[in-house]
Formats: sequence, C-alpha cells, structure tokens
Amino acid sequence: MKKYCITLLGMLLVSSLASASPRIIITKATLIDGINPDRPNMTMILDGDKIVSIADSQQPYSQRPTDKIIDAENKFIIPGLWDAHVHLTFIPEIDYQTYYDLFLKNGITSIRDTGAVMSKLTPAINYASNNPYATPRLFFAGPLIDGADRVYKGEEPGFPELSIGIDESSDVDQIVDNLVTQGASFLKSYEMLSRPTYLRLLDIAKQKGLRVTGHIPLSISLMDAIDAGLGGMQHIRNLELACANDAEGLQNVRTDLLTNSNNKAGSALRSQIHSLQRYSAIENFDEQRCTKIIQALARHNVFQTPTLTINTFGSQRLYSDQNWRDTYDYLPPLIKESWLAQSLALSDNSVDENALIFEDWSMKVVKLFSENNVKILAGTDTPIGFLTPGFSLHKELELLVKAGLSPREALTSATVSPAEFFNLQTQMGSLDVGKVADVLVLNKNPLEDIRHTQDINLVIAKGVLQSN
Repeated sequence: MKKYCITLLGMLLVSSLASASPRIIITKATLIDGINPDRPNMTMILDGDKIVSIADSQQPYSQRPTDKIIDAENKFIIPGLWDAHVHLTFIPEIDYQTYYDLFLKNGITSIRDTGAVMSKLTPAINYASNNPYATPRLFFAGPLIDGADRVYKGEEPGFPELSIGIDESSDVDQIVDNLVTQGASFLKSYEMLSRPTYLRLLDIAKQKGLRVTGHIPLSISLMDAIDAGLGGMQHIRNLELACANDAEGLQNVRTDLLTNSNNKAGSALRSQIHSLQRYSAIENFDEQRCTKIIQALARHNVFQTPTLTINTFGSQRLYSDQNWRDTYDYLPPLIKESWLAQSLALSDNSVDENALIFEDWSMKVVKLFSENNVKILAGTDTPIGFLTPGFSLHKELELLVKAGLSPREALTSATVSPAEFFNLQTQMGSLDVGKVADVLVLNKNPLEDIRHTQDINLVIAKGVLQSN
C-alpha cells in the first residue's frame, strides 16, 4: 500500500480503541453483507475496534464479567453504512456535531466529505479526532480543485466557498502535498479546470497513490479523462454530454464558451453551458455510445456516486412529504425554520418537465452501471436540497433499488464499495474477523425490503454502543 494510505489507516482505524470499552457479544443474529453468504444464528464478538470472532451460536464461548451481551434473535446484522458524498461546511449554521450525531443515529459510521476549504473543515476534523467514539470515521478531500474561473468561491448566492482555483502556472505538486499533509485521502476535481491542468492533476495524484473523483471538467472528453486515470465521478455529472450522438460538436461549443470572453463568474458560465447542452444531450442520447463509455468506466474501475437523492430533487420532491419535513426537527432551529418555509413554498409549484427528464436519465444510467459492473457508491450531497444528514442516505438506497439494483447491491454500495475506493476492503466493509467494529443490528431483513435499513435496533461504531 502506498505511503499515504498507510497514514490513513493509522489515523482512521483507531487501533488504540481496543481497551476503551468492554467486549460486545451479539448472539443469535443473521449476518448480511455484500461479500459473504448470509449466515443465520451467529454469535459475533467485538473487542475494541475489531470483530474478533464469528461463530455459530450453538458453539460455546468464554465469557468475561465485563462483557456486554446482546440477544439478537430474529434480528439482522449489517456493516456500518457510508454516506460517500457529504459537505460538512456547506451550511455553516449546521454545526459538525449535529452532522455527526445524525449520521450515527442513522447507522452511518463512515462519511466522505467531498469538498470544503481546509480552514473551515479543520474544526470538524479536530472534533472527530478528539471525540472518536461520538463521531463516524471521517475521510475528506479538502477543497474542490477547480479552474481559474472557479464555481464555489463564496461570492455568488448559493455558491459558498468550497474551492481553490488552479491553472497551468500553479504548483500542483505542492498543492496536493499540502492537502495530504493536512489529512486529505483523495482529491475532488471540478468542472472549470482547463484540460492541461486537469491532466497534470491526474498524473500527480497517480504518482502519490490518490484517487481523483469529482465532476468531469467541461474542457475534456470523458473518455480522455478515463484514459488519464480518473478515479471516480459524482452525480453522473457530464456523462450525458459524453453519451450524446453529437458529443464532439458539443465539446467544440464548450471549448469556445470556456474562453469566457465576457468574463462571467464561474458559477454563471457553468450554468450557461449546462442550460445550453444538458437536455439537448439527453434528447440525443446514444445508448450504444454510452454503453461503450460505461464499459470503459468498469474496466478502469472508475467509481460512480450517482447521488440520486439530489438528481431527483425536483421530481421526487422529498421536501413536499410531511414525513420528510419531520426530519428537520433534528436540525438547529434556524435551519429547521428556513428549510420548512422553503419546502412549503416549493411544494406549491408544479413539477418541472426537465426534472422528470433528468430523473429518467439518471435512473436509466444507474441501471446501465449495474448491468455493466460499474462500482457504485451511495452518497447524497447532504445538506444540499433539504437532504437531512443521515436520513438522506436511506432514501438514496431506496432510489438505487428503484433504479434497478438489488437490495444486496444497494447495501454493497454503502459498505463494501466505499472501502474499496480507499483500498481499505481488507479492514472494513463486510462482516469478517479482523475487520473494524462498525455494525448495525436491524429489526427486519434489508434484503426483503431495503427500507428495513431504517428500522435500526442498535448502532455500534468503533466497537462502542451508540445511544440511538
């Protein structure tokens, strides 16, 4: 394993937790994960941050006076879940402790922050480091790495400061080294990067053993990005442009627009390009062309985080559901009031036709991913789009199943696949001896209905029983 991932293990697997709490022994449970066959009537022993034993419940085990025994007859154990696309600093009024509490409440024991400037993210990192038993495992990219005309620079409404801007004159090697020194374990690229700068970033990341995920820059074709070492994509963003039967012509138009002769703000220029090209590209969808691209994504192990919860914002309209609005009660009062008012106002609007088109496109592509063995990560983009932290991950699982994944495949997207993204599959992601002690005890079988992941009996994170 490359040196940065070794450092990552040392920070995030919390080997020092072994003596922090008594052993937890869960008996008579059915074990379900994305790798092993289902195992009914099993006893699992957790000691610190490790699964130390899995055996048939009929087999005796030695018991210690301090052991915590949990009878899980007729219950189901799955690995702790991930939300692989969160933004802890997008809404400053939601404090990081609220995020952490809601993630753990919902059985999310690992999160991947996909864009935040380090000065704003550092307090959340420090809190997680100082309170390991009360927080999920935190993996982060640091800032979005965007071009000179960056989108999220904190100057336009709706676009908080999340990014840095680089170009051909930037010392990309030093920028990446600085992020790694601060704890970043992957990189997030963004749409306004120039082609040569993006290719340079991918090359440097490859040398340092880091995956680059993000939005495909508008300056480059997706196939060129795949060939150059792309590690992942978010929101299926810009795949629609690559799958159009006139993709080359669309690329030429973008190249001209990206000269930005009118000096538009990056956020406005990006919006202009998407308004001009997204729905035209979807209308001219070439399934044969797209299947070839998707097969290339599979061959090159390019992980996909579809974020269907955000892609269906205007069509599924979670915010119009009273049950969903009830989850706002867990948020700070000012945010609760703001979200509720906005949600009620938006609920009065009719569904936009383009929102339905984009949902149909997103669902179709996720099904193609599944059929072609593309690695899918469950992520939500919380808190964007009134997506309450923690609760939104379960909605993402529902949508992945609606798109065509089996319940087991959906579970894999929130357990095994995120671990694989970080090359940590030998340490986490499934229920095996030696792996980390992040587990959920469910009251009902999630393979019968993925919504049963929401019926949580117990959450154990880093070997510690959480109050739920």
